[in-house]
Amino acid sequence: MRQSIYIFSLLLLAALPAFAQSSSDSLTFQGRVVNSQGIPLKDAVIEGILTDIGLRTGIDGNFDLTLPASGDTMTISKEGLGSFKFTVDYSYKGVIVLGENGGAWMSYGEYLKQMAGTSQTYFDAGMKFFKGETDGTPDYKKAFACFWRAANMEHEASKYYLGKMFDEGLGITQNSPNAAYWYLQAKKTADAHLRLGTMLAEGIGVQQDYQAAAQHFFSATELGDNGEAKKNLDELIEKGLAKREDIVDNKVYEIVETNAQFPGGDNNCYKWLAQHIRYPSIALEQGIMGRVIVQFVVDRDGTITDAIALKSPDPSLSKEAVRLVGLMPRWKPATQGGKTVRSRFRLPIMFNIK
Repeated sequence: MRQSIYIFSLLLLAALPAFAQSSSDSLTFQGRVVNSQGIPLKDAVIEGILTDIGLRTGIDGNFDLTLPASGDTMTISKEGLGSFKFTVDYSYKGVIVLGENGGAWMSYGEYLKQMAGTSQTYFDAGMKFFKGETDGTPDYKKAFACFWRAANMEHEASKYYLGKMFDEGLGITQNSPNAAYWYLQAKKTADAHLRLGTMLAEGIGVQQDYQAAAQHFFSATELGDNGEAKKNLDELIEKGLAKREDIVDNKVYEIVETNAQFPGGDNNCYKWLAQHIRYPSIALEQGIMGRVIVQFVVDRDGTITDAIALKSPDPSLSKEAVRLVGLMPRWKPATQGGKTVRSRFRLPIMFNIK
């Protein structure tokens, strides 16, 4: 019996982006190489079959590649773990898992979901060592090791505590540039923005930049710090060291004047979905159909973040819908008051078998 898959998607509410696209004749791949436990691998080797590429991952396991628009087949290898080969033929971001028996590819969103429990376990252990709950005395070295692993699995609070430990020299050598790096990664933590703003305003470990400092003080107030952060922000503006109108609004808007848009409009979005859909075999075999509503945030640069399935008839369809959203090209961001803003978008995707 002949089966065909018809994918129809209707755009609602607010906006979406996704992955880096450098130009019409090239594409960008953003990757991270990890082991089977989700720990980033340093010095994994990335080589291209057609393109003359030979680079290694950094301590965070990350790497960026700019390739011809036609793409290339890449080989990722690590001494003692083997190698994994896959083809890059459009712009996206993802994680390569290397093990003794080869490798696997997963979307970045899928990686974060799988690592959520593990990263939280490391963080909880780190906090016990940090507070000295084990024997009454803080063990900062063990706390640092736990936070380091969790942070490299994108655990937000762990990034903040790494910054704090570098900032205050807790169990490790004080290092202001490293503190600034980790504070910058802790985007959802008010105190991280407050501390980084102070470093930028005073030129501690980073180049002095009053406007950037004002931006971080503003972000801290947006996250609930209406005390010191607001005072510092107002002081910079009153002294003429920063301009309030130049501060970027990091708020995620639910309603905007102009919605974010898929490149080329809705029809192109429908076509793109139809071309990239992979109907889950388990759902196909069981005849499972229905609508999946995926919610995500379209950032100011058009990239998609925080994609989740709000409603779905089956977990396998949820997984595929979120994967699709994660692979989408960069969108045209939403605008509010003449400025590009972050916005929330809900995208219903219909899975039908005919």
